[in-house]
Amino acid sequence: MSDSRYLLGCDLAKAMDYTSFAIIKMDFSPEIKDYKYKLVALDRIKGVEYPKITELVVSTVKMLIEKGKGNTTDGPHLCLDASGLGAPIRDYLKQYMVFGGGIHGRKIFPVVFTGGQAARRDPITQNYNVSKPLLVGNYQGLMQSRRIEYARGLDALPLLEKEIDSFKYHLSASGHASFDAEPGAHDDLICAICIPLIIGEWQYRRRAPPKR
Repeated sequence: MSDSRYLLGCDLAKAMDYTSFAIIKMDFSPEIKDYKYKLVALDRIKGVEYPKITELVVSTVKMLIEKGKGNTTDGPHLCLDASGLGAPIRDYLKQYMVFGGGIHGRKIFPVVFTGGQAARRDPITQNYNVSKPLLVGNYQGLMQSRRIEYARGLDALPLLEKEIDSFKYHLSASGHASFDAEPGAHDDLICAICIPLIIGEWQYRRRAPPKR
């Protein structure tokens, strides 16, 4: 069995905004002697209360457990936006038996969006504190090196392409760089993809940011 796992990305939002999900398959490729990623599912929902979102996350993880039996090394792992209201959802999900322990060691990797260019892992909260420029830069690097591909027939791809078009680099008067969607646009699908990609690179390519 090759080194392989599913990563479930989740960008959480308030009830009246979009919450997005991305399922990414991460496989080690002997040809390039590195990992490749494949976006196999992408979707978003709106107007759904948090208890329903947690149920959806758990049911998706259980589905991926069955799908990965005999075909994956570990996981599936949940990589979620733990900013704001994401923190209590992360804590609530920890209560479910599908996470922690077991042969496959399914884990929750919480990511908190920060400013600047820094990245670090908080030893107390276990959060990965990452700036959006780093998240998007990692995604762009994977695209340029052709280490990520999309499955055919993803209905949300046109929405993703629209988000990418509206996602712009900004430089403030003080020299602060940021990546953000234009006013009125969304970036939830991009974030749902970028979060598991950076966890895959740091956690499984042994390049995790230092603890401070």
